[in-house]
Amino acid sequence: MTCIVINVVSVREGGSLVVLRQLLNAMCALRPAWQWLVVTNPFAVNQLPVLPQVDYTLVDTALIDGWRVRLWYETALPKLLAERQADLLYSQTNYVPSSPLPCPSLLLVQHAGHFSVLFNQLTEQQLPHFLAKLSWRLKKRWVRSSVERATQVTVQTTALATAIANTLPHTANKLQVIPHGPGLLAENRGAAQQPMSGSALRIGYITKAGVQKNFTVVLQALALLRQRGCNAVLVLTLDENLAANQAVLAEANALGIAHALENHGELAPPAVADLYASLHCFVFASLCESFGFPLVEAMTIGLPLCVANTPSNCEVAGPAAQVFEPHDANALAELLQNLTISRVWQQQAQLSRTQAQHFSWALAAQRNVALIEQLLVEREKQ
Repeated sequence: MTCIVINVVSVREGGSLVVLRQLLNAMCALRPAWQWLVVTNPFAVNQLPVLPQVDYTLVDTALIDGWRVRLWYETALPKLLAERQADLLYSQTNYVPSSPLPCPSLLLVQHAGHFSVLFNQLTEQQLPHFLAKLSWRLKKRWVRSSVERATQVTVQTTALATAIANTLPHTANKLQVIPHGPGLLAENRGAAQQPMSGSALRIGYITKAGVQKNFTVVLQALALLRQRGCNAVLVLTLDENLAANQAVLAEANALGIAHALENHGELAPPAVADLYASLHCFVFASLCESFGFPLVEAMTIGLPLCVANTPSNCEVAGPAAQVFEPHDANALAELLQNLTISRVWQQQAQLSRTQAQHFSWALAAQRNVALIEQLLVEREKQ
């Protein structure tokens, strides 16, 4: 029996957990005769599917805390692969061991920041001391060396593949672009509703905090809209217990637009879906993304998009993107104000729905399984 080990030992929440859950369900449906061994942690296991062909191996969080995680990769993971006679390691954590492995390895890189000069600058600016900066630099080096060692590497966008190839030119021939599906929202969900005359324009930026998220330009654009007499509300999902999010809310207060924010905090998936359905349009101002699940989630229900002009954002949004330069609040405000015009909103909504059809978990699973089978065939030839 073919045994595929999926390493998600450090994945606890967020987009990476969504990827695992969706791909695992779809890949098991495609290859029910394979045995799938998922190496995970106690925080994530209860959020993963119970399937007859899937076994879960739990790793004590104490063994993967801080520097110990590297030791686990170099000793415990190769040993596990040998004991289970694994045919392939599929690591979805950005890392593979440097130790020799008894089988091929497929690496999913989900953190574009390790290959972005801008993200690196923003990260180092906000790290509090030298040891934190050193830890970040070592992690970045480990991700890059993992790309070099892996048998094959998958990424979600051509933009990220290009960034990796520019950083590590000799790895270009092992990079495969496999876009993900629509994040937390079910495919073919109902359509968004356009704003009614006299009602507030509900602008969504559904995302977690991060150095690259660029909330400032969105807040400034909202302030400009309000100054121009446009009744607009910005809808957020920020955990107010986090310092980075407190800074965003404080900035809104300083701009005099705190009353125009509607912050729901972090929500469970069903509530997130309902919140998307309440919006009229969506802003994605992020400066660096591997994929950008919120973009696809917004397009799935036909929300018009305004996106910062970055390669990844423009690739994912495609023709649906209304683009503004990343720090040009005036340009963003003008795009948003135009969406109060019925025909403009309807045109952009249709473009979003059309673009969303390019993203499917079923297709992503098919392409992942095909790549795994290719690696298994090549192994048999050796």
